[in-house]
Amino acid sequence: MSQDDVTYRTPSLEDGAEIWKMVDEAAALDDNSSYAYFMACRNFAATSVVAEVDGEIAGMVTAYPLPEDPTQLFVWQVGVRDKFQGKGIARGMLEHILNSEQCASVRWIETTIAPDNAASEALFSRIAEHFNTEIKETEVYADEMWPEGEHKVERLFVIGPINRLNNEIHILREDDGYRICARLDGVEQPAFQPENPLFSTLDDALRAADLVRESHNAREVIIVENKDHV
Repeated sequence: MSQDDVTYRTPSLEDGAEIWKMVDEAAALDDNSSYAYFMACRNFAATSVVAEVDGEIAGMVTAYPLPEDPTQLFVWQVGVRDKFQGKGIARGMLEHILNSEQCASVRWIETTIAPDNAASEALFSRIAEHFNTEIKETEVYADEMWPEGEHKVERLFVIGPINRLNNEIHILREDDGYRICARLDGVEQPAFQPENPLFSTLDDALRAADLVRESHNAREVIIVENKDHV
């Protein structure tokens, strides 16, 4: 089987039950209620993916942008059925999500990994290598926090910044001042989070644009007259 035999697509609500079955079969994934997967397929479908081989769901990734900062994508679960493992499907699913228009503003990936999950560590190391970026690791959920008393320490892995091919910072000249936006692979996003301020002078806008250029990994700052000229 080659990557040409794999189809990556957005999950539908009808996929929720099959995804739940797949997770239930997997020894390395935590079980959750079937309702959780219906919710993921309904509310986070745009940033999640299923992989199909000959009409069968071979794998899935559930992920969502953090509400307070959509430049950060939290990857909740990655799963590939046993008979399809070793084919590059997990990496293909993550790259499919990150290369989608819905994730054009994503600069950082977050995920939690148990200490004994070497396969997940290797997967996200390959993703960091693919985007030529780094991984930082911290403890986020300590043993004593879990009411069941059986869960192993979850470590938070932060991958980024993700390098894009065609990033620019644009200063838009408007009637009442200057607004700054980031053009990430041709898609306009706010340059600042959570609010995108308006600057009264061009000098102020230029200074602010230079400050955010590095954080967005943008190649240059461009001044345009208005949004219609972007």
